Amino acid sequence: MKRILCMLTGVFAVGLLFAAAPAFAKLDCGLNTGKAATGDPIPVGAVTSITGIATFHEADQGAEAYFKCVNANGGIHGRPIVYHEEDDQTKLDIAAQAAKKLVVDEAVYILVGNTSLIECIANADMYLKSNVLAIGLGIPPQCYQSKNIAEINAGPRASALGALDYARRKLGAKSLVCLIFKFPGSDYTCGGAEEWGKHFHVKVDSIYADPTSPDFGSLALQVLATGDEAVQALFVDDQAAQLLNSAEQQDGAAKMKWTGPTSYYTARFPGAIDTKYWNDRLWVNTELGPLEAKGKDNQNWNDVMDKFGPKVLKDSFSQAGYIAARIAVDAMLTIKDPKKINRDAVTAAVEVMKPYASDILCGPWYWGGPGATEHQGNHVTRTVVIHDGKFKFVEGCFPVADPGYAKSIIPTEEKLGINKKFDEEYNHLK
Repeated sequence: MKRILCMLTGVFAVGLLFAAAPAFAKLDCGLNTGKAATGDPIPVGAVTSITGIATFHEADQGAEAYFKCVNANGGIHGRPIVYHEEDDQTKLDIAAQAAKKLVVDEAVYILVGNTSLIECIANADMYLKSNVLAIGLGIPPQCYQSKNIAEINAGPRASALGALDYARRKLGAKSLVCLIFKFPGSDYTCGGAEEWGKHFHVKVDSIYADPTSPDFGSLALQVLATGDEAVQALFVDDQAAQLLNSAEQQDGAAKMKWTGPTSYYTARFPGAIDTKYWNDRLWVNTELGPLEAKGKDNQNWNDVMDKFGPKVLKDSFSQAGYIAARIAVDAMLTIKDPKKINRDAVTAAVEVMKPYASDILCGPWYWGGPGATEHQGNHVTRTVVIHDGKFKFVEGCFPVADPGYAKSIIPTEEKLGINKKFDEEYNHLK
């Protein structure tokens, strides 16, 4: 599906986060000229799951909204961005076809906003061979262990470990369940939880659920039958609500501590569960900042979405898509001659760009240089709890306790001179 971006004049009403339309601050979008770009289009793509086992459409919609704002403000040195989006339907063969269409047929310069359970598995090798980079939101290990892919989000493995380690440190849990749908790469997440458990002397049981016809009542009973002290249920928000509603029927919150990944942290989620029952009994890891925060970048994201985005749910995926688009734009703007902006030039520009700092992120996102073969730019997260019908932050930025980070990530951050405080905290955790 091809969507040519142009300047929008209508201002959308605010959706789920705020009750009344705001007075827009001056938007910060690229060159900020206030004039629409009219030059040679720059093709950018995204392979994302719009349909299938789980959808993450908000990520590419966040990216698209920012690109629209950039196009309304001079584009990339006068050249507008054309955003091509393909739905992988959470199927490996369709994901491969989608990437081929974008990389070969549309000849995109970069992929921005890719978000899928399986897309990285299907396409990591192709991106490498084609010298095209992908910046989006990742789930399987290939999204973090591939030379040409770097994600904005911490990922389900990191988010799960962030929540489980909070349960260990703050809730006193010594036995835990990792619950996840079985799909290619899901063992990277719950397997990571098991590795973490061995490192910190915590018993971890893994349950792999059938994604084709999930019975959430049965899953709730399976979790409770383990007798463990806490659980991490790795679902998107609507699936999680079904699980928690089933668990409530068994008084599950009285029997164990319930935690979730960042996909629970949406404006609609509290309304889908009994918040009185779950009050101060459900803890959620968040990979990005508060949706309503007043920081400059977060406020710009809110305003960009309100003016240039569809009337969709604002969540962490939308935030990350917006950041991915900002990174791509910042990199392309370093190529001063618009005639020299092409795939190879964009790839080179992203690989050498300085770390990108944002109030939405705990630490700056970074590529790590042309030689970097794996990427985990976001490994510092936060924790919220359901309280009085909404989310309440109970722990600020804290490093994820993944035993593998010390070897693969910290040396790069020391070289870049970033995240020193968080890396010191991580070393203390070890």
